Amino acid sequence: MTSTDAPRPDLTFIFAEDQKKWKAAFCVDPAPGHCDFGVCPNTDVTGIGQQISIYLTTFVYAMVLAYVPWLHRPMMYAHLSVLYSLFIAAVVSMSKGDLTNADGIFVLVTAASPSTLYLWYLTIRSFWNITVFPIRHADKAVPMHKSLEVQVLRVLSLGTIVFEVIMICLVFIRPKGIKFSQPGCNKKFGTELWYNVAWELPVAIHSVGMLVTFLLTWGLTRLWMMRRSYVVPGPMLQPLSKDIEEKPTTERRDNIDLISWTEQVLFDLYPNFMNRTLFMCIVAVIQLSALPEYDEQFSSMDCLTIVLITFGLFREMPPANHIKVFAGRICTFIFLAGLWVARFPHIGLPLPGGSDWVIFFIGCSSAAWSWSHFSSSNMKVFLPVLLIFFSLIGLAVNMLLPGISDPKSFKYDPEIEAPGPDGSPLSFFVLIVFPVIIWIICWLATSNWPWRKELSWDKFNKGIWRRAHLLKFCWIVLGPHILWVQASNDSNPSRSTDMTFGQIFALIVSIVTVFTLLDEAREMKREQWAAFFQSDLMPYEEKEQPKHYVPHPGLGLS
Repeated sequence: MTSTDAPRPDLTFIFAEDQKKWKAAFCVDPAPGHCDFGVCPNTDVTGIGQQISIYLTTFVYAMVLAYVPWLHRPMMYAHLSVLYSLFIAAVVSMSKGDLTNADGIFVLVTAASPSTLYLWYLTIRSFWNITVFPIRHADKAVPMHKSLEVQVLRVLSLGTIVFEVIMICLVFIRPKGIKFSQPGCNKKFGTELWYNVAWELPVAIHSVGMLVTFLLTWGLTRLWMMRRSYVVPGPMLQPLSKDIEEKPTTERRDNIDLISWTEQVLFDLYPNFMNRTLFMCIVAVIQLSALPEYDEQFSSMDCLTIVLITFGLFREMPPANHIKVFAGRICTFIFLAGLWVARFPHIGLPLPGGSDWVIFFIGCSSAAWSWSHFSSSNMKVFLPVLLIFFSLIGLAVNMLLPGISDPKSFKYDPEIEAPGPDGSPLSFFVLIVFPVIIWIICWLATSNWPWRKELSWDKFNKGIWRRAHLLKFCWIVLGPHILWVQASNDSNPSRSTDMTFGQIFALIVSIVTVFTLLDEAREMKREQWAAFFQSDLMPYEEKEQPKHYVPHPGLGLS
């Protein structure tokens, strides 16, 4: 048999037998008028390897911005590399006519990560103050404003902003001459996915709500202190950290931090009920509540709350009144367990979450502490009423805000069963961070405001983050990136799992950045890790600044 007589391959596919081959054949030259098989995959832009590489590199860069300033320079190169690789892949794909409108949405969302947004902010701000640009250039002898490397990196950072703006115009304005592949899919998977681009909107709404609440409580307190009959309270006993003095003093301090204040209030009010483990679990629950909550099959925050609080309740034996203390702890456990069951989706009672009740407990404790430590001539009556009122508001927020805490809710159409590619009408992770501001208000209202002392921005920053390491990590680093990854993944309806060589290479590069960060983590001492998870002071001495000492706050705090 000659080569010309060889049987030809069968290129006909039965759809019911192999839908994968059928779609692959269709996507060779997809028909523009319909979207029967969904969006065709574009592995160069939305491939799984490309996604994972960007997610890993971006999160590592966020960690470096927040904690590891001496790695700013190499990680900026890595971060800009993945951004430009994504933009160039999108441009090449568009020039070939292979880029769909959904792919354009994916590029917009994926490029505008929390780390990138912060880099853009610092780049623009650096035109007024060059020192804020997050890099330690190689030649220390040359000032930053004269460093060629710094100038080039600023231009490259500005270039990513230009690319992002151009992509927004191409995707949403659609100028003449620019054609996207599969226009028939635009109605379901194109600009209809705009809510993913606005994944930051719930964060902005919560931030505005928190700021308004903070200013409102501060303003009401200021108005109360403006009365002629108001008397500034006298000095109160405040604990000093062991790294400053070993004995307490009656000298008033304005820089008592958030965690130390919480410790003082709880141990003052509940000397027999409270112990070190329970206190650490309470502050851990409040700090972890800054994370987006998974609420699809169960509430992730409710599970964390009941596990941590139960461990804190029964880890240590009470020093006295065993029966009374144990009865109180058992009642607390029963309440949290009942709340956990009542909030299961198949029961679905509209009740606040477990972490919200913990913050409410802190608010009521602050009110009780104010009643016992202030006099009627200053804050004895006003402050407890104020704190309980706003604690109730924080308790109710969990039932009122979920509707605007999900980007999908801004575009939800009741006629569409599943408006997103993930097949769910609502997002899996939603942000309910508003109650955290109640904790901060209680701290300032009982430790600073009554004395009419001005609180500088530097003292405010240090007071919050001095021991609240989990809060900084969850609120500033991990939380926003969870929402961003969710939005980016939901902007990719094709969900292709094919891996090209370019994707594999990108994965290898991103894994190298992960190992770099892990190597830095390996060098941290055990005492530092313990301080991080237990919300203690980092074991730094005044005369010695080790490698893992960050003199200026990192991401979002400078």
